[in-house]
Amino acid sequence: MENTEQKQAENINWDEAFHRYANVIAHENDALRVKVTIKLARMCNHVPENILSRTVPILVELLESPSRNLSPPVQEASAYCLKCIACKGEGQLAILIGQSGAIPILLRLLLNSDGSFQKGLLKCLRNAVTFGEPNRLIVASNGGTEIVLKMLDSCSDDSMLILLEILSALALKREVRKLILNSGGVWFLVESARLGSLISRSRAAQAIGLLGLIKRARRELVNAGAIPVLMELIIDRDMSMKLAAANALGVILTDADNIWPIAESGVVPLYTELLGSSDPIGREIAGDVLYTLATVGENAFAIVKHLSGILTGDNDEAKSVAVDILRHLLNCHKHFLPFLSRSPFWQALVIR
Repeated sequence: MENTEQKQAENINWDEAFHRYANVIAHENDALRVKVTIKLARMCNHVPENILSRTVPILVELLESPSRNLSPPVQEASAYCLKCIACKGEGQLAILIGQSGAIPILLRLLLNSDGSFQKGLLKCLRNAVTFGEPNRLIVASNGGTEIVLKMLDSCSDDSMLILLEILSALALKREVRKLILNSGGVWFLVESARLGSLISRSRAAQAIGLLGLIKRARRELVNAGAIPVLMELIIDRDMSMKLAAANALGVILTDADNIWPIAESGVVPLYTELLGSSDPIGREIAGDVLYTLATVGENAFAIVKHLSGILTGDNDEAKSVAVDILRHLLNCHKHFLPFLSRSPFWQALVIR
């Protein structure tokens, strides 16, 4: 199918095709409008971006104009096509969709929709805020965050995943995080880090870290189950995901009351592994977290045990950080000196 469409696309005069499409939309019945709009959506991978950009105002107008009688409705077809277009153009087409006024229309339609039409609207909104960063503020300023949280509160089907992905994008905005905290929506933000696509979960982890900068939010995050969710993300092979989650958990750790619960959950080996990685940002995050964990005596044995591999390895940058952590540990817990002095890496500690 893809090869067939590509061969067809090679022989198309796209300027003529656009004018034919615009003419059908302006003069033909709803059934034909739906047909050509769905065909446009399916051909998006092959349509030049300048042509797609010219169709956006037409599609937004269709989205706002209610279909008269036939099914599938014109609005649903328009939302589907805008969803497909939003993925193209490295975000520029998604931004154009927002600038063309689609966001308030989508939000208004969501309030009075259900079934497949509602899901199509949600997918369109998700792509608009995923690929078009300015659209997140447009959604927030038009009451979109409240709509998403309200729908999440009553959602029980697979639309929840789409809503969570929308929330993870919106939550990168400070205004949205404040609303999430004040409206009791922290649990949903944590859920968006647990479920959904890789990029969405990474965004949610970043948003959790930003929200955790607010002192009272840290307790809310812990109560919502953020610690095990973030630990799961740190284990992930994707480095951007790992860094976002490791940083977020480190932010939560800045609350002294959270140090022991986090340490008890088994994070020491995860951060030690990150410290031994080749990523400089990862080493910095891991070093800061282990340094903080070292202030609690109960963590000392676990930290020494897992740092031993780094101190006997060949990663000099990680070794340097590990030595600083152990020195800090000794400063905090003088009684630990006899144990460390018998360890195989005591000489490296003394020399450094």
